Amino acid sequence: MRKTARERLAEREARARSELLDSLLDPWIGGANKADTLARLGPVDPMDAAQVAGAIRTDIAPAFADVTRETQTRIRAALTVLAHSDGTEFQEYWLDLRAPFGTTEAEADAIFPVLAKSLGVRLPETPTEG
Repeated sequence: MRKTARERLAEREARARSELLDSLLDPWIGGANKADTLARLGPVDPMDAAQVAGAIRTDIAPAFADVTRETQTRIRAALTVLAHSDGTEFQEYWLDLRAPFGTTEAEADAIFPVLAKSLGVRLPETPTEG
């Protein structure tokens, strides 16, 4: 079955977001079992926002600061799109990344808002149950 133009465009945009995240998270790509990565970060509980934020400050924030302002804007735009989605795209990306921490969808869901906020991305308001 042929894909529609809209479906092909959505796939291209998803690939572009993935490539931007690759450039951002390069220090962690395939880092799940790398001794130097684990030693540098120490133990990181993916459900602990403070520990995740510390790992981002250690490896990701400096790399983000070094890219051009245009690339920073594109990365933030990609994260904004992901923030307004159902979370599936980031879950799949994170689990394929084989990062040094976070190996479940729930952990990816906990990591994403910390990553987004660390890079200055505003997250959508979530309604609170009363």
